[in-house]
Amino acid sequence: MERVDTAGIVGGGVLPGDHRPADWERRIAERSEQLYRARMVQRLLLLWAVPGNLLLVVLGAVALALWGIAVPAAVVFVLAIASIAVAANFVYRQHFKVRAVESELRALEHGYREHLLEELGTGDLLAAHKRYRAQLPELVERYRGEARRDRWKDNALQTVVVGGSIVAAVVTATAMSVVDVRWVAAALSLLVAVCAAFAGYAKYRDRAQALQQTADALEREYESVELRVGRYRRFDGEREAYAEFADAVDALRAEQARRLPSASIDAPGQ
Repeated sequence: MERVDTAGIVGGGVLPGDHRPADWERRIAERSEQLYRARMVQRLLLLWAVPGNLLLVVLGAVALALWGIAVPAAVVFVLAIASIAVAANFVYRQHFKVRAVESELRALEHGYREHLLEELGTGDLLAAHKRYRAQLPELVERYRGEARRDRWKDNALQTVVVGGSIVAAVVTATAMSVVDVRWVAAALSLLVAVCAAFAGYAKYRDRAQALQQTADALEREYESVELRVGRYRRFDGEREAYAEFADAVDALRAEQARRLPSASIDAPGQ
């Protein structure tokens, strides 16, 4: 993967190298594509790590319950344990790959925004507000992306809780006739309890709903200021309307930060 030196952002405020808009856009497009592919791989690994390995455990329990022979079941359980270990390692490594690409993409986008704002004349507040609006769709899409990921995480946890509860109930009933299956029932019950507790602590569903609502509100402001509808219908000039727009967007972002203190989505122009 092509490396991008981000030292210029940290130290000098912009990325070193060619500052042509086409070059910025090309590098941002490349990182966006890399991020998309890395996330696709991450999702496939998560499917392998959770539902796939859970299926292996269930197959082992079914084999032990139906045939009562420990050897085939033991082989399946060993394969499941090995698969869980390998999957956990790949998921862990892919997580940091995704974070690295995200960091590079955010650094490029941040540097590009700074470069665009530097081209504005000093004191040209209206132009700055218009640039702020032009970059707002990026922020809206990022909020919606975060909402989609949080919904996916919530659905995954709920699937494990519901599916694991059903499987645990079946395995528990089987354990009354096959004593060796009791530890499988105990492990499944522990997995369900941990997932349920984590889902209640992380509150992914609430986070997704809040992010989606903020994205929708920002999109309404984006369209309203251009069409002069809603709160902007009372303004005759662009300068007052766009000043009101910037204030409304900052208020929505502040409300979002208050509701989700852990959110780390940068605003346009920051």
